[in-house]
Amino acid sequence: MKRSLVAMLWIGALAGATVVGLQKSGLLLRPEAVLAHFFFGAEPPNDGLGPGNYLFVVVLGFAVVWTMLQVTQLARRGALLAVLLAELTGAAWLLSGVHIFFQPLPGILVAFIAATLATLTDLTPASRRRRSIAALFRGRLADGAITGLTESKTPDLTVPHTREVTSVFCEIANQAELIDELRPADCARLTSEFIALASELFLKEGGYVHGADGEGIRVIFGFPHAATNHAATASRAALLFRDCVARVALKFPESLGKIDLRIGVSSGPVVALITGGEQRRDVVISGEPVELARRLALANQVYGSQILLGPRAFSEAGAEIVARPIDFLRNGEAHERLEVYELLSLAADASAETIACRDCFWTGLVYFRERRWNEAFAEFNRARREDMLRDEPLHWYLRRLEPVILQMAREPAPALDPLAPL
Repeated sequence: MKRSLVAMLWIGALAGATVVGLQKSGLLLRPEAVLAHFFFGAEPPNDGLGPGNYLFVVVLGFAVVWTMLQVTQLARRGALLAVLLAELTGAAWLLSGVHIFFQPLPGILVAFIAATLATLTDLTPASRRRRSIAALFRGRLADGAITGLTESKTPDLTVPHTREVTSVFCEIANQAELIDELRPADCARLTSEFIALASELFLKEGGYVHGADGEGIRVIFGFPHAATNHAATASRAALLFRDCVARVALKFPESLGKIDLRIGVSSGPVVALITGGEQRRDVVISGEPVELARRLALANQVYGSQILLGPRAFSEAGAEIVARPIDFLRNGEAHERLEVYELLSLAADASAETIACRDCFWTGLVYFRERRWNEAFAEFNRARREDMLRDEPLHWYLRRLEPVILQMAREPAPALDPLAPL
């Protein structure tokens, strides 16, 4: 925006000053006389321009420059310029019918000069780079973010570089069931509505929509703009999207209300690179956070949760969120395990009851891992809330503990081990 404004000011001023200077020097009197004879059959009055027409020429120069800078396609620029020239000529002809003198030549010249200078400005390497970036990220970033990206000194994305980001993956967990239940056209429409809803919200929250397909949508925070609080921003966006889908589901139970939404959030380093030539370019992002976010979204179905955080995302979001540990997610190596957390709310929005229940759940989980079954069972029960029916992770742990507690009432050393895989 700032760059376009500066270009408009200097090009518009130069075009207007050039035409006014030509007019004052008398170089336009002869061609103006020819046009005056054509429209009026007489010589033009004075120098062909009055004070009002001078102002019109200057304002028209600025308007033409601004329009040309907003339109990137060369063919559209040419079409708009041709329409303007035809309108100026037509206005002179129409006004001549009511004996009002309007000289179109200065307006035609200032429009041509302004359009030419704006086009030449766009031919510089810096302008080509800005247009390329804008085209690449159009629809993937919010318009304001694209403008900031093109006007800032961002690193050359054609060179691979490492960036700390947070990846959010929103999954339609029941996609297979929807395919069996719905007609192909209805299933495709539902997927399109889901992608449109997710894209609108995450773009508004500052995310980069890296990809979307029938299974879900992947959004990156902290790219292409570097950010220090990307984990907290991504967590807030994930919560907003969860609540948004819940509201829409109540309004449209036969469409978006059928979606089983699961979200995974993971932070860490990725390698980003723009590939392809001038005609076809794409952004390639690779790294553990991208894959882990998808695994976390899938793992939600085990515990009944909706939003799971990886350990880096939980740590970096810090005190801005309220979350609780759920379980360990096995990594590629058998001895490596990642602790995953359920995102409950933003810290600013959390009630005292939410915090107290989170703390009881956390304490119960510590006892559970220490095999102190009775203490764990008691703490998990203290974590119960009135809306317990929706607390699936709590139910998940209670279901594992209840058989052990019942057996301990009969035998001092139960044979059951709730820590064993289900």
